[in-house]
Amino acid sequence: MMQGKKFPFDEEARLLYDAQPPHHPQTYYDSLLQEIDSALPGKGTVAERWAAYRTRFEIPKHKLDTVFQAAINEARKRTLAHYKLPANENFTVEFVTDKPWSGYNYYKGNGYSLIQINTDFPIYIDRAIDLACHEGYPGHHVFNAILEQELVNKRGWKEYAIYPLFSPQSLIAEGSANYGIAVAFPEEQRLQFEKAVLFPLAGLNPADAAHYYAILGKIGKLNFAGNEAARLYLDGKITREQAAEWIVKYNFYEKEKALQRTRFIDRYRSYVINYNLGQELVRKHIEKKGGTANNPEKRWELFRELLSKPNTASMLLKEEMD
Repeated sequence: MMQGKKFPFDEEARLLYDAQPPHHPQTYYDSLLQEIDSALPGKGTVAERWAAYRTRFEIPKHKLDTVFQAAINEARKRTLAHYKLPANENFTVEFVTDKPWSGYNYYKGNGYSLIQINTDFPIYIDRAIDLACHEGYPGHHVFNAILEQELVNKRGWKEYAIYPLFSPQSLIAEGSANYGIAVAFPEEQRLQFEKAVLFPLAGLNPADAAHYYAILGKIGKLNFAGNEAARLYLDGKITREQAAEWIVKYNFYEKEKALQRTRFIDRYRSYVINYNLGQELVRKHIEKKGGTANNPEKRWELFRELLSKPNTASMLLKEEMD
């Protein structure tokens, strides 16, 4: 690929990430849209009505740092209650622009991360905990700190001081970072914390939180639609504009943000599967071993075990079959 060779989306995903992306017909996503339709007020398409409804949950720019620091500090506190991290672990948060992603963790080594949040587009209240956990605790920051602690420092496996982005490690990294949100903030606990802390800090009405998150839960089922847009676009079956339209329709992005997402697809290609497929594989792996929502301590224990050992998708699937 570095020499210019292009593979079909599914083959590239298998070769790079050791995973087989699922396929869903467009009718599957259309049926999910119908579920969301009745939950939204107003007139117009589902995407238009969601965009109009969601404006009331935007974090004002001058309150971004306050809200994000509160979310990260709570995620860190919850993680430290279960994991012993390096004594000097730390992070810095920067707000940046003109990036193809919404957030990024640059792990610098010795327990330190630079977390960047892209402010090109409005940031909504749900993204505070999502990004705090995904980029920070117990996501990328913790994953990298534990790998460094367990594999590099304790075992002397120096190759793990380098993280090859386009590799099977990314499926576990992104999947665990997404699943880590539910590990740190189970659904009811998250809603309580949002209503008590983050909504007031952002100047938003806590009374609206339950309905907002109920709709987000339905929208989450459309997650794999973005993969389909990437597959069709990268395989040359639709244009960039059509891919953006697909992302607007099924992932409810504003048009400009959907075009930004195609920039991400251009740069990272089949990497997009690591977020949702990776999350599904991690969730199934941990739940099968007893780390269910009603056994949170076991879930934290199994999650750390996953983070501290080298794993690939096929290794997790093999464990499921054994």
